[in-house]
Amino acid sequence: MPKTRLGSIEFINSLPVDLGLLSGAVPADLAIEQSSPAVLNVKMAAGELDISPVSVFAYAERRDDLVLLSDLSISSESGVRSVVLISREPLDQLAGRPITLTSKGRTTPALLEVICRQRYGFEPEWVFGDADAALLIGDEALEAQHRLKDSGLFLTDLAEEWKAWTGKPFVFAVWAARREFFELNPERVREAHEALLESKRWGAARSEAVLAEAHRRTQLPYPLLEDYFARLSHDFGPELKEGMNHFLDRAARCGLLETAVEALG
Repeated sequence: MPKTRLGSIEFINSLPVDLGLLSGAVPADLAIEQSSPAVLNVKMAAGELDISPVSVFAYAERRDDLVLLSDLSISSESGVRSVVLISREPLDQLAGRPITLTSKGRTTPALLEVICRQRYGFEPEWVFGDADAALLIGDEALEAQHRLKDSGLFLTDLAEEWKAWTGKPFVFAVWAARREFFELNPERVREAHEALLESKRWGAARSEAVLAEAHRRTQLPYPLLEDYFARLSHDFGPELKEGMNHFLDRAARCGLLETAVEALG
């Protein structure tokens, strides 16, 4: 029998969940494939992965085809530092200014569009090239913030912007299984889910190992990485679910989703 195919986000934000599995410290009979959130979304839709983190926006679009796994997410209770708009002017003054769009995720561009349209009253102008502002996510955003902190540019943390506006946390990604795979292999999904939860427990108990691997991958200073991981949550409790539903409702009201979605109870 082939191994269960598990997606893994290549950014360091997933290390607190994945490192136990990636390092072999948590044994599991899984074929793990790392890539960007956008690529993982596509591979799940194409049936090339069985279980994976998926962006919240992609989950909402394909929720009938997916089974959500409990107690796993990539979220922020406040700011997150790895979802950043870099601009020459403040965000609320970017009406009519082109914004370079990231191709590495789906949720973050939707979040920026919701903020622009519903908080500041303008339609963002997306481009793929040089522009007055650029949306960055993941390790690239962390590295750019560190490099540009004294540049005079405006660095807007979109999770912080969302929290200041709505008072709610933000969920960027959740873990899900393809429904077809789950219906044929419920025990394999249960085993993979338990392995992910065990890996998350392993990472929580070994924060120094997570920091060391994050530093090895990015070469960013340890204090910055410590602050970054302190801002992340990988749980999925009621407040995070409420924040996710609130975002999906706002995205639907912007016309970014076909219908209003109550993705979670």
